[in-house]
Amino acid sequence: MPDIKILISCHKEASHPESKIMLPIQVGAANAKKRFPHMLQDDQGENISAQNPMYCELTAQYWAWKNLDADYYGFCHYRRYFSFASQQFPEDGWGNIAEDFIDQAAIANYCLNDQAIASLVPQYDIITTTRKDLRKMPERFSSVVDQYYKAKKLHSKDLDTILEIIDEKYPQYSAAAKKHCQGHVTSFCNMYILKKEIFFEYCAWMFDILEEFCRRTDMSRYSQEALRTPGHLSERLFGIYYTYLLERQPQLKTKELQCVLFQNTEPGEMLAPAFSENQVPVVFAANNRFVPMAAACIRSLIDHANPQYNYDLVLLESDVTKENKAILLSILQGHENISLRFFNAARLLKGYQLKANAHISVETYFRFLIQEIFPQYNKVLYLDCDLIVMEDVAKLYQEDVSQYLLAAARDPDFLGQINGANPATLEYCKTDLPMKDPYNYFQAGVLLLNIDAMRRAYPLQQWLTFATHPYKYNDQDVLNLYCEGRVKYLDMAWNLITDCDHYRVNNVVVFAPEPIYKAYLAAHAAPKIIHYAGFLKPWHRPDEDLAQAFWYYARQTPYYEELLFRMNESAAWHVARGLDRQRGLSNIFSKIAGLPRRIVDHFLPKGTAGREKLKKVYHIFVKAK
Repeated sequence: MPDIKILISCHKEASHPESKIMLPIQVGAANAKKRFPHMLQDDQGENISAQNPMYCELTAQYWAWKNLDADYYGFCHYRRYFSFASQQFPEDGWGNIAEDFIDQAAIANYCLNDQAIASLVPQYDIITTTRKDLRKMPERFSSVVDQYYKAKKLHSKDLDTILEIIDEKYPQYSAAAKKHCQGHVTSFCNMYILKKEIFFEYCAWMFDILEEFCRRTDMSRYSQEALRTPGHLSERLFGIYYTYLLERQPQLKTKELQCVLFQNTEPGEMLAPAFSENQVPVVFAANNRFVPMAAACIRSLIDHANPQYNYDLVLLESDVTKENKAILLSILQGHENISLRFFNAARLLKGYQLKANAHISVETYFRFLIQEIFPQYNKVLYLDCDLIVMEDVAKLYQEDVSQYLLAAARDPDFLGQINGANPATLEYCKTDLPMKDPYNYFQAGVLLLNIDAMRRAYPLQQWLTFATHPYKYNDQDVLNLYCEGRVKYLDMAWNLITDCDHYRVNNVVVFAPEPIYKAYLAAHAAPKIIHYAGFLKPWHRPDEDLAQAFWYYARQTPYYEELLFRMNESAAWHVARGLDRQRGLSNIFSKIAGLPRRIVDHFLPKGTAGREKLKKVYHIFVKAK
């Protein structure tokens, strides 16, 4: 059987199929601060690894050329793979199959396995990605030259230089170069699988041309993207070489395969404990927009942490930016007993139709995933991000839940509804949420999870199947229904839901059974965790119940000004929504204009730097007409 090697170029740790043929290789390893385990490195043996900022993934190709022995050499990227399936899949405007994750379903769908690859590759001399008509791309380019010349971050003269070098050093390729560059069909991404002799011939030709280009071209003032010009030019060089080769050897067997572009490639490994002893694992869930609120929450937890314990914090997310991750990590500086990690949990929800609503995002279902993500923990504390910690959560973590699925506090709002405040909720419990005793209903924003017992009760797939049912209160209803009878009830102070809109207590909670109402009032007087559950939050309106606790910790994060801006937006939206649209925008602005001053004076006194920053925003959104 022919020896096939397909290198997966990686400049970051990434998921990849288990394979003896597709081998991940760390590119630019010579410049890397961290070497990725279980990967090849392109700085071993004869190499140009240090030139990765210019040559991009070509450093892997150079390494393979000089150090790897195989019958077939192939190349793809940590985000881009060939589809080895016989089926044709729909493509986006740029000619890619758009896919979310490199999971088992995707591996099976696109035949990313050794058997499929070994069966297909030996049938051909050259395999490329599907060649695309540039005239049909979203930008509607007329030719290969036109596409390169219109690349804003590149320099058109560089392609001219390459063509000059070909004319001088390899004139036999000049006609093919002209034909390809003036044509409108090409392939992208330096993805191909080539028979050994073809690969070696191509490398000798391509790298010689690029080396000459680098000698002739002063790139000292190029931008970061323009510095990658040799990598960009190599895509055109392969098109030229491919055109020349087929004209010289028309008998060659060729194949075009679709390209699969994976959006999320973070490693999918489950998480081991961050510390070796005295651990308090705490899990949050948030999307990128909710990061400022999560920051205040984490800041409050840190302030009440006991130095005798190690706090293993994990944020389950799907879209938090690198910048926001760095900011969140900065909050932990000086606290060696606190770790914060991020885990992209979205892949585990793939295939499930889960409902979100106006103020509850799909991230709410991430709490179901905890039992899967933390295989080495028996017990984990889950906290929503719209809360402020007022007591050491290690005390809560010490609660014994060995005989229960979880520990949680009863929900006084829900109990008030079913006890008279909202008869429809009682009817809902009878028809859609058939709990044996709805007066045991708990609030799910603070949960101490016995994840060992939860695994035994239901596998993850079963929990997520339960969650596809259109329950009124989403995952909270699911947990209440399927954990009933196996819940340890906490002091309500550990999850004190605030008086949302200054309406909840006197109009809903007051209807709850008397012991619950009294417990709520006692918790409100001395809360251990304040939970801003409901549609109005402190960052919507500064006079929300117990909002001062949120703003105390928000001021200690880098997101303070952003939160003030959001509150300004929220105030403007609420005013605008209540106005008659026929009055016109000018009237709306006049109503809005009086709001920010009061807000700003309260949070940003005159003379502060933050006030000056907010002035700019004010003039853009309020003064501008």
